[in-house]
Amino acid sequence: MSTIQGTFNTGVQAMLSQSHDLSNISTNIANVNTTSYKEQGTHFETILNEVSPRNQNFFAVKTVDYRNVDKMGTIATTNRTYDVAINGRGFIVTNTSQDGSGIWQYTRDGSFFGKAVTLPTSTNGVPDQGTLLTTADGSYVMGWAADANGNISESNDLTKLKPLLFSNNSVFSAKATTAIKVQANVAAGVTGRQHVGLPFVDAGGNTRTLDLGFNSDPANASNWTLDMSSVGTDNKDVSVTFNPPNVSFDTQGKLVSPTNGVITAQIQDASGPQTVTLDLSKITQFGGDTTISVQNIGGDGYIEGRLKATYFDKFGTLIGSYTNGQVKNLARLPVANFQANDNLNALPGNVFTQSYDAGALKLASVGDPQGSTEFVTGALETSNVDLADQFSKMIVTQRAYSSAAKIVQTADEMVQACRDLKR
Repeated sequence: MSTIQGTFNTGVQAMLSQSHDLSNISTNIANVNTTSYKEQGTHFETILNEVSPRNQNFFAVKTVDYRNVDKMGTIATTNRTYDVAINGRGFIVTNTSQDGSGIWQYTRDGSFFGKAVTLPTSTNGVPDQGTLLTTADGSYVMGWAADANGNISESNDLTKLKPLLFSNNSVFSAKATTAIKVQANVAAGVTGRQHVGLPFVDAGGNTRTLDLGFNSDPANASNWTLDMSSVGTDNKDVSVTFNPPNVSFDTQGKLVSPTNGVITAQIQDASGPQTVTLDLSKITQFGGDTTISVQNIGGDGYIEGRLKATYFDKFGTLIGSYTNGQVKNLARLPVANFQANDNLNALPGNVFTQSYDAGALKLASVGDPQGSTEFVTGALETSNVDLADQFSKMIVTQRAYSSAAKIVQTADEMVQACRDLKR
C-alpha cells in the first residue's frame, strides 16, 4: 500500500505543478498587449518523496518560475512626445514618492504622463506652473537634473536623482550679439553706396540693426570704403566705430583685404558698449547686379525666449525648446542595470524592485562606452509574449495534467480492487 500511496503523492503533485504552469501561461496570454510585459515561464524539477514505514522513495515534480526580463519585446511607434522605449538592456528609474523617499522601482514601460503642479517660484507675483512626469501607475520618473545652464552631472547614487520636473514659465535669457557672418556679393562696376542691414541683439536684449555700407572708390574699382550706423531703442543715432575702414577685392572678385575678412565694430548706446566682430570673408565682388545681393546673414545673439515645447532625444535627455529658437537640457534619464536582471522582483504596474539575487545596481547614461542601449522616442516596447508559443505550451500542459489525473484515477481503482479482495 505504501507504493500506491507514493503514486497518489506523485500524481497529485504532478497535477498541482501542471496547474501552476497553466496559471503562468494564462497570465502571459492575458498580458499579451501590456506594455513592456515580460513573459513568466515554468521549469520543472524532480523532488524526492519518502514514504514510511519502509522508507520507499518516489520521484515527484515541483515547479520553478522564471521571468524573461532581458528578452525584448517589439518596439512600436506611438508618436507621443513623452513615450520612450529602451532598445537594449536596462530600466527606467521611478520612485513612489516625489522626494525620492519612497520605494525605488525599475520599469521598461516608458509611457510618461505630465502632471500639473504649482511651483514655489512666481512670475509677476503669480505662482509658476510646472509639469511633473509620472508613469501610468502614478510613480515619479527620476533622473539627473540639469543646472541653470543645461549642464548635467551624472552619478551612480540613487539619492542624487530628482523627479523630472520643469517650469512651464521657464525663460531662456537673451544673449548680446558678439559675432555676425555675412555672405553677399557687392555689385562690381556700380558707383555710389551699396548697403545691407545686419540684425543684432544689444546688451539689453533688444533686436537692433547695424547698417553696413560699401562706398565705391572712383580711383580704384576694387576698393570700397565702409560706413556703419545704428539707431538705438530711443530712435536716436548711436556711435559706431570700426576697423579697418575699407575692403578690397582681387581681379577674380575674391576678398583680399582685410586678409582674414574680419571687421571689428564698437557700438555705443544706452545699454552699454558692445563689440561685434563682422566676418566678411564670404563677401565677393562680381558683376551682373545693380546693388549688393545677400545670400546669408548669421549672428550668435538671440532675444529672450519662453519655453514652448519639451521632448526626449535618443540619449534620454529631456530637452526644452524656446521661442527664440534655442534649446536647453532640462534632465536626463539614467539606465539602471543589475548583474542579473531576470532575478528582479516583479510588482503590479509593470515595475520591478531590486532583490538580493539580482545583484548590485549600476546607473549609466546612454552613450556609455561599455553599453549598447539607446532610447527610441515616440515609441513603446510591447510585450515579449509569443502567443503561438503560449498556445503550444497550453496544449502540452493540458495533456500532462490529464495524464497525471489518469495516474490518480488508476491508483484509486487499484486501491478499490485491493479493498474488494477482503470481501
